[in-house]
Amino acid sequence: MDMKYTVFAAAAVLALAACSEAEAPSDAPEATASDSSDVLTGEEPGFEAVAPGTYSVTHASGDVDTITIHPGMTFSRIAADGTPTGGTIFMQDGKTCFVVEGVEGHSCFTDGPVQEDGSMETTSDEGNVSTVRPAPAEEAVTAGDE
Repeated sequence: MDMKYTVFAAAAVLALAACSEAEAPSDAPEATASDSSDVLTGEEPGFEAVAPGTYSVTHASGDVDTITIHPGMTFSRIAADGTPTGGTIFMQDGKTCFVVEGVEGHSCFTDGPVQEDGSMETTSDEGNVSTVRPAPAEEAVTAGDE
């Protein structure tokens, strides 16, 4: 599987994670109606809004990857073929960007709004679109699991 395809899956998950964050602690600032927390843009909401968790990423080809967003701006991913990868996440120019460990450079993605069913679409700079949704607990897998 192409490494950009791998990173594309991770971008989708990051954006969805930001939208599915658990309830904020009582000392956290209140969200407002004008808050655009369903789409990551610029430096806001930033990585503080990313909810760690496991997500399924369905590519246009029908392949489904599983990705886990970890605290500390990192991710691990199991591709549809079982290949594990991981790396770091950052925001740049309103896009979610991923650096895959052992791969030179980074790839960035534009994240769409979260839909009523909890899914969202993300688009790579190359125009590839994937659908991301929270993975059921029984499907949760992270890199390194057998």
